[in-house]
Amino acid sequence: MRALALALALFAANPALADTLSTITVSGEAKVVAAPDMATLSLGATGTGQDALTAMNATSAALEAVIARLQSSGIEDRDIQTSSLQLNRKARWDREKDQEIFQGFEASNMLTIRVRDLSSLSAVLGAVLSDGANNLSGLTWGIQDTQTLEDEARRRAVKDAMTKAALYAEAAGVELGDVMSIRDTADPIVRPSLGRAAPMMAEMASDVPVAAGEIEASANVTMVFEIDD
Repeated sequence: MRALALALALFAANPALADTLSTITVSGEAKVVAAPDMATLSLGATGTGQDALTAMNATSAALEAVIARLQSSGIEDRDIQTSSLQLNRKARWDREKDQEIFQGFEASNMLTIRVRDLSSLSAVLGAVLSDGANNLSGLTWGIQDTQTLEDEARRRAVKDAMTKAALYAEAAGVELGDVMSIRDTADPIVRPSLGRAAPMMAEMASDVPVAAGEIEASANVTMVFEIDD
């Protein structure tokens, strides 16, 4: 790597020398898939009341039961986080009377939860819904060790670029030389997601069926090779 840097510095300092070089520029890409080993979901409870305290107390009681269920199911405290807490006044406008009609208060408390044991996910979902969670805004699949997956995609992208460069050199009847530069354009890991609306909750079975699918990591590189004389 140091030798490559010195060589590039030499070319930069001597434009005439750089101009005499013949090069091959290629791009390489790769995709790697793996089964997810973690799920992140956002769920919570919404309660109503004629006053703010009643609405908040109803929501808090449901969330306390949900958190207790999560903890008893093996979810660690570090994987349970309050993501949203809201209290809203509800009202509608009566056109005939030309006045606002007060309808009470609505409180909402949402949690972000990481489930690291996917074998328990369906049972956990069913249990927390039974315990009072009535708002599930989404479920996202992920991998705990994303670095390994991304690194493998990068290795394969470089291999793809080198294979192309060798093919082009052979087809052109020239000798492929050293690598002059590598430029990495990394794409984020794609995480399939599933969202469900609250009205569907009451119709769900005690264990909620879910399908994890696959997680995909992709990588793209551009490589420049010297052509040997």
